[in-house]
Amino acid sequence: MKLTYTLPFKQLFREKNIFSPLSLTASDHIANSISFRHLAWFCVSWTTSSYAPLLQSADVHAWAYFRHSLKNRMIMKTLLLFFPVVLLMCGVFDADADEVKSVMEGDSVTLNPNLSQIQGFIEILWRFGEKGFTIAQTDGNKTSYEDYEVFRGRLQLNQNGSLTITNVRTNHSGLYEAEIRHKTGTSNQKFSITVYESPSVIAGAEAEMKLMSVKEGDPVTLHVPQIQGNELIVWRFGDEEELIVKADTEAKSSSLYYETDERFRDRLKLNDQTGSLTITNTRTTDSGLYKVKISSNKQTLYKRFIVTVSEREIRAVEGNPVTLHPDTAIQKGDEIQWLFDDKEQTVLAEIKNTKVTKYDDWRFGDRLELMETGSLTIKNLTAAHNGYYTLKITRGRDKIYKRFYIYAKEWKITVMEGESVTLEPAYEIKKDDVIQCLFGDEEQQTLIAEFIGKAREIFIYDDVADERFRDILELDETTGSLTITNTRTEHSGVYRLQIRSSSGVSEQTFIVTVRDKVEEKFLEEDSVTLKPDTKIQRDDQILWMFGDQDKLIAQMKGGTVDIYDDVNKRFRGRLKLDKMTGSLTITKIETKHTGLYKLQIISSRGTLYKKFKVSIQPRYVAVTAGDSVHLNTDLTEIHTDDEIQWRFGDENSLIAEIKGGTGVTHDGPDERFRDRLELDETTGDLTIKNSTDEHTGRYKLKICSSEGNTNRTYIVIIRSREKSLLKEKTGKNLLFALNFFNFTTLS
Repeated sequence: MKLTYTLPFKQLFREKNIFSPLSLTASDHIANSISFRHLAWFCVSWTTSSYAPLLQSADVHAWAYFRHSLKNRMIMKTLLLFFPVVLLMCGVFDADADEVKSVMEGDSVTLNPNLSQIQGFIEILWRFGEKGFTIAQTDGNKTSYEDYEVFRGRLQLNQNGSLTITNVRTNHSGLYEAEIRHKTGTSNQKFSITVYESPSVIAGAEAEMKLMSVKEGDPVTLHVPQIQGNELIVWRFGDEEELIVKADTEAKSSSLYYETDERFRDRLKLNDQTGSLTITNTRTTDSGLYKVKISSNKQTLYKRFIVTVSEREIRAVEGNPVTLHPDTAIQKGDEIQWLFDDKEQTVLAEIKNTKVTKYDDWRFGDRLELMETGSLTIKNLTAAHNGYYTLKITRGRDKIYKRFYIYAKEWKITVMEGESVTLEPAYEIKKDDVIQCLFGDEEQQTLIAEFIGKAREIFIYDDVADERFRDILELDETTGSLTITNTRTEHSGVYRLQIRSSSGVSEQTFIVTVRDKVEEKFLEEDSVTLKPDTKIQRDDQILWMFGDQDKLIAQMKGGTVDIYDDVNKRFRGRLKLDKMTGSLTITKIETKHTGLYKLQIISSRGTLYKKFKVSIQPRYVAVTAGDSVHLNTDLTEIHTDDEIQWRFGDENSLIAEIKGGTGVTHDGPDERFRDRLELDETTGDLTIKNSTDEHTGRYKLKICSSEGNTNRTYIVIIRSREKSLLKEKTGKNLLFALNFFNFTTLS
């Protein structure tokens, strides 16, 4: 028996403010259409964590409000306390039903009569509804079903009298009665079934998984198996399994799209013929897990999809142009729109009826160019143009979308210490523009120069940022360019030009790198001194480091000198640090002592850095053609494990080597050294006999020993004999003339 209670229930909703802030209309509508049987079932379902009761008579939209408002558990407590009282007063809690069942839409339910009542039955009739229409009957041998469309293909009556209803819908809710006839009489058993929709979770965790990837703006279709026409299709999204689409193909009703957070507004399309779901104009926020449950009279299928939507990112350099292409052929009659920025969706340009129109926007000015192909070009990019661009193509009833993300990176400039660097605005400065030049990253930006166009005033703030810009900044009031003269490494960093005009604010970013100047030292003797070239104070801390890993080799602090000359035994007994000047002297230099030396002076005035590159000059050997060339290793002896290599020319051709105590010579390129080389296996010295002009060039020596490797370069010059004779003759004549002059003077 089903009763509807109207006025007191409506007053309850008003007094308890259950539907606040809902309108009274929605409350009245629901209050006048809810059966107490369903409300009682709602209380039971809440305690078993089923959040969605069936309101058979309620309007779908009103029920959505109702369900939303009842998410508050405090309200539920009020309902749970109140409903038992009402139910006792009214006595309508399906008192005539022997068993109450609730089932989810799309699932199956089985009604089992009491075994004690069906033993020895003659006939069992199953009836449905308040009027008791017969829907199925059996005598134990023969089973028949009435041809009711609502149950067509769904009923299964077993020989034991149990009735199964498959692929249930909400219109299968109601009272079912089993009439069991015996020889001795007739007994009845009643069942109340409630079919509820929109389950809180969807099963199928082990269902087939498919991975889908798509670029932002492109559509993606999630395909499902071919449907037959009587399925209930439910699509859900995300870890919380938010209901997004539901369709009942049997009812041939329109698909319902649930836009609880408006994430998919107007972008979901369910194919009624296939059940496949298409998401148009995709966003990165559409990435995630999609689940579908397809319930039919025969079976229930599940499928899962993981969709990844990635940005169509275009990286460009500020000041350069960039072109966005549709990547699809534009057809006659297509309408094209280019939009910028997600929030404002500003229309930048469009093509309608073959007419190209560009709209004014202070961020773009005259930078936009729209081609008939639909391609959009943005000239002279700045950081203000970073963001999302959407291409919308309207083709009849269809719409095609593509999305792009432009990232204009900063302009990078690299100079050497002492050179000047100029930061130029991307476009022409107007008369009333205000230009601000800032130094530093976003966390700590310092204004270093400013130009007020209207007043034609320039302000230089060179006393900020530790006064590192003192007397080296120049701001051009005509172009707005900022020039930094006589740069140092401390001027490296991020610079920003902010230009404020009547059309808005634009900004350019520059990353300036000032490479430190390395002082080169070429050895003419066997020692070298590296000088700080700055006055050292008593409290200064001086650190000398060597190599790419900045190994500390000497330091002075508080007047105390420490030498770390045992670093790889490389500098043992070779380092001297001057207390007065801070200069470092390296004696008895070998090839292994060449490389990069770094000086760091820490004082109350700041920190000074200086770098030195120490190189050994090549050894020059000059002889006359026909004479022998002697290239010495300066070794007194070599060990068996030592290796000696002599190479010649730009191609580093191997011409002689000692390995394992055995020496070998090679003819070299063009066999120019055939029968001319002698290699001393004791010292590794190389001799070139009967030299000619083709032996002129660069020779490289490499010594590999247990103490390390040594490299040395020799430049050999072979003079022609004719020039040598002329030089010798000229010298003798000059000597004779001088002697004659001295003799005459003494006389």
